[in-house]
Amino acid sequence: MAIYHLRLKVISRSLGRAARAGGPTRRSVVAAAAYRSGERLYDVGQGKWFEFDKPDVIHTEILAPAHSPGWVFDRHTLWNRVERAEKRVDAQLAREVEITLPRELSKDQQVTLVRAFVREQFVSKGMVADIGIHRPDASDGQEQPHAHVMLTLRRLDVSSPTGFASKKERDWNECPEVFRAVAEARKRFNDTGLPQDKAALDAAEATRNVHVWRKNWADYANRSLAAVGSDARIDHRTLEAQGIFRPPQRSLGIARHIENAYVYVKERVTQWVAVKKRAALYQEVESYKLRDPVKIAEFILRLPDMAEDFAAQFKRPQTIPEVPLDR
Repeated sequence: MAIYHLRLKVISRSLGRAARAGGPTRRSVVAAAAYRSGERLYDVGQGKWFEFDKPDVIHTEILAPAHSPGWVFDRHTLWNRVERAEKRVDAQLAREVEITLPRELSKDQQVTLVRAFVREQFVSKGMVADIGIHRPDASDGQEQPHAHVMLTLRRLDVSSPTGFASKKERDWNECPEVFRAVAEARKRFNDTGLPQDKAALDAAEATRNVHVWRKNWADYANRSLAAVGSDARIDHRTLEAQGIFRPPQRSLGIARHIENAYVYVKERVTQWVAVKKRAALYQEVESYKLRDPVKIAEFILRLPDMAEDFAAQFKRPQTIPEVPLDR
């Protein structure tokens, strides 16, 4: 069954939390590209190699606007130039689009689908797109095909020392006209609460980039599913808008891995608790030995009988079921 999932996030230098002792002090877009592509990449700014074990990567590809310079298609050069173009310590470095791919499509069909969607929705607007398609095992034992698409935030500029424009392309975040229209519609609905103002807000929200991209992905995927004769379809709308009345299912994410590790962790914690309790008992016995060695010896000899008496208190009495008498 085809599943809809498209999530957007921004990769920035900021860790978003306090740095751990001995850990990284900032995020690296080169490291992000290395993880998503399964390649070994060198971050020039940090003087550090990044390499991840990613056997589930089945396809990588860089798409760029027409007449782009050759270095754009070299992953190492591309993302190191992106790092050089940003000066702020908390700079936004790239946008990532994470998409679940229909299982009903073959590997080649999935690649063709992602390539067409990314080229039309992002590259045609001037973005450089770094695609990585993964097929790890899912919790149901089947494959979980999905794509990571890393997008640049600046236009290419061959006259620039870094190869990118001096300013970010803000329209790629949101067109100013759309931003103002959404803000005005939201304020109007918050003031009135009228159904017609809610409908106007929903219409304005639908023009935002994130919702346009979400709807277009559903259209692209459904056309591909129809082309291969599959009846499966995906829908970008909320369950309520689809007329489906059930609680939405949460994405498990790391929780799935925690669930798989639960049995192992439980066993290890149980062993650790037993060792701690045994150590505490030995320590207590040592203190008793210092006080009166004879009494502690007698106490240890009586322990089996004490344990048996203690356990007997919790044994359920054996009852004989009553047999009804014949009337």
